[in-house]
Amino acid sequence: MSALSIVLIVVGIVGLVVVAMAVQSLLATLRALRETVDDLRRQTLPAIAELRATVEAANGEIERVDHLLDTAEQVSARVDATSKLTWLVLRNPLVKLASLSVATDRNRRAVVELTPAPPALPSDGRRSREGRRRARSGESRRRAG
Repeated sequence: MSALSIVLIVVGIVGLVVVAMAVQSLLATLRALRETVDDLRRQTLPAIAELRATVEAANGEIERVDHLLDTAEQVSARVDATSKLTWLVLRNPLVKLASLSVATDRNRRAVVELTPAPPALPSDGRRSREGRRRARSGESRRRAG
């Protein structure tokens, strides 16, 4: 055997040892990876189950809120229709009542403006001569009328 053959055999054996060590390291890494994946499964499966339960509860609440919104829209539509109907029914009487109120107020002002003011009493509470004379002339007019 020549020196070259011996070197090639030694290099081949060293190469096999290196490959064996690399395979051993790879197997150890794969075992660790498998353990990590199993541990991750054990931890995430309950979390995923809890997440599913939460999503189902949230979907139930969303359906409930959707139903409440539908009901609120129906109530709003009914209130709007009732409001319009009430306005249509009461508009004419309310306009008439407002115009009657304005006319009554105008008539009351006209009567107040036409009514003469009573004569002023002196400070001692008795009527003056002129006031007594006006009162007598008013009585005589009423008797004549």
